[in-house]
Amino acid sequence: YRNDEAGNGPEQRFWADLGVRIVSTSGADQYVVFKLGKEEYCFDVSAVREIHTMEQITKVHRSAAYIEGVMNLRGKLLTVINLRKRFAMEAGEAGDAQRIIVVDASGGAVGFLVDQVEEVARISKEAIEKAPAHVTKDLESEYVLGIAKYEDRLITIIDPVKVLELTVADKKPIVEGGDSNG
Repeated sequence: YRNDEAGNGPEQRFWADLGVRIVSTSGADQYVVFKLGKEEYCFDVSAVREIHTMEQITKVHRSAAYIEGVMNLRGKLLTVINLRKRFAMEAGEAGDAQRIIVVDASGGAVGFLVDQVEEVARISKEAIEKAPAHVTKDLESEYVLGIAKYEDRLITIIDPVKVLELTVADKKPIVEGGDSNG
């Protein structure tokens, strides 16, 4: 997969093999649109390295509840984060449509487990609005970049790196304050 224009080349076949529709509109940025339950979200396609079908994931003892586990991706371990759990949503049914969206992060690649990848859409900047203040007032919403109005749908634009930063930030240290005896 490459971040090229939607066409009939290898990248078009890649998305088609995953059952993902590509919608082209000139003068717009590309986003990978995915579902968690009935809600639609998207990542900027430039943040996405690849998308995989569901594979065997190995649980890691005592990891955070939203970490689904790790999987072998071409000989390297890939941490898989369940976005439903990360966003405190109800558990969904595992199905054939589930995908793992792999993004590059500062510590290496990370996978996000989603219910379904719907399409790669071109969304114009004019169709994106800042999320309302009452929606983004708490720290957990720092990963929300905006809301896209697209084909009579509202799609929440997510920054996957910010989701990872929150993942790291919300873990409490085992020992606070170092080696003090207090």
